Amino acid sequence: RNVFEVNTRRSETRQHIRLAADADGRLTGLGHEALVSNLPEESFSEPVVQGSHFAYAAANRKLGVRIARIHRSAAGSVRAPGEAVGVTAFEVAMDELAGKAGIDPVELRLRNIPDKDPESGKPFSSHRLEEALKQGAEAFGWSERNAAPRQRKEGEWWVGTGMAAAFRVNMVIEAESRISLTRDGAVVRSDMTDIGTGSYTIFGQIAGDLLGLSQDRVSVELGDTDFPPGSGSGGSFGAASTGTAVWLAGMEIRRQLAGRLGCDEAELTLKDGLAIFSNRRVPLEDLLGDGPIDGHGHVQPGDASEKVRQATFGAHFAEVAVNDVTGEGRVRRMLGSFAAGRILNPRTARSQCHGGMIWGIGMALTEELTHDRRDGHVVNRDLAGYHLPVNADVPPLDVHFVEERDDWAGPMQAKGIGELGICGAGAAILNAVYHASGARVRDLPATPDRVIAALPD
Repeated sequence: RNVFEVNTRRSETRQHIRLAADADGRLTGLGHEALVSNLPEESFSEPVVQGSHFAYAAANRKLGVRIARIHRSAAGSVRAPGEAVGVTAFEVAMDELAGKAGIDPVELRLRNIPDKDPESGKPFSSHRLEEALKQGAEAFGWSERNAAPRQRKEGEWWVGTGMAAAFRVNMVIEAESRISLTRDGAVVRSDMTDIGTGSYTIFGQIAGDLLGLSQDRVSVELGDTDFPPGSGSGGSFGAASTGTAVWLAGMEIRRQLAGRLGCDEAELTLKDGLAIFSNRRVPLEDLLGDGPIDGHGHVQPGDASEKVRQATFGAHFAEVAVNDVTGEGRVRRMLGSFAAGRILNPRTARSQCHGGMIWGIGMALTEELTHDRRDGHVVNRDLAGYHLPVNADVPPLDVHFVEERDDWAGPMQAKGIGELGICGAGAAILNAVYHASGARVRDLPATPDRVIAALPD
């Protein structure tokens, strides 16, 4: 119970979105303003409009965030700060615009993809939103959709589909790692954490691939402050930042091995525990001498952010049933298509996307903190009053990845994916609620009482 009040919360938001488009559905004006809250002494504020700065092209723009200083538990970063809530509201507004303009929601987004950062004029380091939208739409069967809402009913249930785009900033931060190559294999060390996101697996893969060792000969040790400082597990920067440090450490070892063989690193092949150069095949143990070979990797952000806009993109599709009597919403299926640079491990990346999509179900339909207006305490501070999506609420989730390489993201060409999966997931569900039942819910979550209140007469 205490967790609800001793940890930071996500700020509530009040968002004002304005969209203007020409007859072809191309945006001419874009407004996104938000009101958020925090304690008087806190510096953090939810960056609600973070994704709206680069999501769509529009010549006339007004974006901003205001902060209300209130006395509740402190607001802080929660998965995908900014875009998780900002993209959700904005993509609902885009769905409304699509309906008013008589344009398919996927097509509306395709028509408004910018060819450069709409505000700074910087080129994108890579941009695969179009591919994500088209790949997702085809896999989901979007073309079979009847555009009009409230057309399909099964007993008491109205059934509809909705979609939303996904946007998330990408960043690399300072990180270090060390690899020791011994006669038993390789040991990767960093104080980086693994909170279930796959750091152990990915770092072991990177080191094993570089040094030609099978995974059973690579061990990964994390979370010890005696180890080189990693990036930590926030901001979707863990794999790309600390992973790049691991890559640099492995490359340093490769150069040392090449020096002992008398060849250039580019001419050296490491495979199955062997160093191969010209016609020579030397076991790695024979090159170690009297002790292990150590490699140290240290990555620091350069000037990429000054030259290009780095971001990740995606598209969510959902089918939802809404009960005409009770207002209950049930997600029947969900599909996500994501572009996040080189996918280092499809299994761990897919798991990350599953987590974000499930959180989107909670954001759209069930999760809501209630505060006592007298003293700011959380009223529903247990899992009986705060409703998380459980197995019965989560349908089969389908995840697809767009083939992408981004040289600006680092030598591994990988970007963050942990938070992209939640961005826009809730919007796809809310748009499907509207398409199914005609109920447009703007006060989240779309609980049965709010759906009933919004149902057409």
